[in-house]
Amino acid sequence: MKTKLATFIIPLMIMLSGCQSVSLPSKSEIALCEKTIIDYVQFRDQGPIESYQALFSKDATFIIPKLGVSLSSDEQIAARAKQAMANKKTIHMITSTAIVPNSKNEFSSTAHFILYMSDKKDKSIPTKVFNGRYVDLLVLNNNRCLIKNREVFIDRVDTLD
Repeated sequence: MKTKLATFIIPLMIMLSGCQSVSLPSKSEIALCEKTIIDYVQFRDQGPIESYQALFSKDATFIIPKLGVSLSSDEQIAARAKQAMANKKTIHMITSTAIVPNSKNEFSSTAHFILYMSDKKDKSIPTKVFNGRYVDLLVLNNNRCLIKNREVFIDRVDTLD
């Protein structure tokens, strides 16, 4: 009887001790990443471009498959945003977000967005409305949450006359 009990208890103890070594992210780490996602829309719409660029890791990627956009550094991402800000007025809105830990300093995030975009120079061009998702890989670095990879999925595009 003791042998049967030992063969049951020992694997159970090993399994439970393994589960105890997994650390869940703190609320403050999740809050840092939520702030990054919210700051993204503010800095993308209003700048400054340096604050926008600082949301990304140096080796960040930014991909919009539907538009054929593929960028591979924080500098390329910032340059594209700067050019867009010169020509387009945008209003980005996050409607929901879900952040899930992958490992100690890495998170996955899906944020649903709505984007209104109008031409700054030609007011006769109708405003476009985009609905989609940001699918992100986020990393913690020096008490900051940075976007390492962002893939933008556009689910719907409409125009306002």
